[in-house]
Amino acid sequence: MVYQSNSAGRIAYKAQAGLGQIAAGGAGATVLPISGGPGAKLSKAATESQTIRNDGMSIRGRHGTQKTSSSYNAEMWLGSHDAILEAIMRGTWDATPLSKTQADFTSLTTVADGIVFASGSPIDMGFKVGDIIRATNLPDAGNNARNLRISALSSTKITVPETLVVNAAPDTNCTITRPGKRLVNPAALVRRYFGIEEFESDIGKSTVLDDFVWGTGKFSMAPNGIITFDPGGIGTGKIRPLNAGVPYFTDPQGANGTPFAVVDATIRLGGVDLVELTSFDLSLDIQPSAPDAFGSGNIKYAPDVFTGPLRVSLNLTMLRKDLQLLTDFVAETQYSLNILAVDNMAEPKDFMSITVPNFTLGGVDPSALSKQGGGRTQTITVPPALVGIDTSATGNNSMISFQTTAA
Repeated sequence: MVYQSNSAGRIAYKAQAGLGQIAAGGAGATVLPISGGPGAKLSKAATESQTIRNDGMSIRGRHGTQKTSSSYNAEMWLGSHDAILEAIMRGTWDATPLSKTQADFTSLTTVADGIVFASGSPIDMGFKVGDIIRATNLPDAGNNARNLRISALSSTKITVPETLVVNAAPDTNCTITRPGKRLVNPAALVRRYFGIEEFESDIGKSTVLDDFVWGTGKFSMAPNGIITFDPGGIGTGKIRPLNAGVPYFTDPQGANGTPFAVVDATIRLGGVDLVELTSFDLSLDIQPSAPDAFGSGNIKYAPDVFTGPLRVSLNLTMLRKDLQLLTDFVAETQYSLNILAVDNMAEPKDFMSITVPNFTLGGVDPSALSKQGGGRTQTITVPPALVGIDTSATGNNSMISFQTTAA
């Protein structure tokens, strides 16, 4: 008798053509890298019989509608969860290049906090606050081939928090590029369904969930840790236990890489790069729901998975240095957040960038004073109700956006 071990398993997923169109076995699936989590689950409503018996006993009840769900813990690296983020956002990654030269801005100069165009508007050219850009062929090597975060835009200037080499001589032989691909909240939502396989290799068995919808994701960071992303979702209730002895999805492709280290990430909150964070998490939730329904004795699951408006929430704990956050909480000051996670490599570094452009604080709670040594902290909460779409001319018309150099 062979029993299944904890570690000899593999999770893979594959997009379906639509609801009820089961993803074919074989090639075309993607490995989901995981570090744990509940995994695939089946549950059923337990319906109790209400028949009254004189002997004090009960008639056995019956099963009701079946439900499927799945969630995982995972470390994040370049490209590791792009398809899942795309599904949760209900959008499509846009890899359209954005590259501007002297033909667009005539010439430019550099100041300590940005790039100034001689003509043309960077806003009209398509640059957005939160974008990561790179310059090439500028006369000062220190300004080239590095990731620059756009923190503000005007009709003539791109402002960045990085310090540039100042050069007042107009340059006419350079290029400003937004590398990689972007993902924003779309005007028209794209519904995606997946097949998910949990293959247990010791016993050669597979559990496959069909009509599965990725609906939640949580990014987390802690000191001396790895950036994690925990995806989850639900299905209509369809589940297939398979005993073929081989995986249903053969040779799924994986996004190989090295996890993003928290120590290499830069987190900018309200226009300030933070150095005092002790914990951080950001959650996405499109509120997937598979309603109970009946009418056919052959169908014991939901007819569809329905989603709702995107809900974004944040939690940050940091060392307490002043009362500015409390003041801004009182004043209902608008905030923005940008996270830049980078690979451990020479510049220009591959990256994943996350921008939440429009929210207010929902709580600023200091830790209790104590005789115990250590720094006092404060926990900042941002509930979904206080995160909204950015409709400004310099924004993406989105609640949250992503940019990455992953292929």
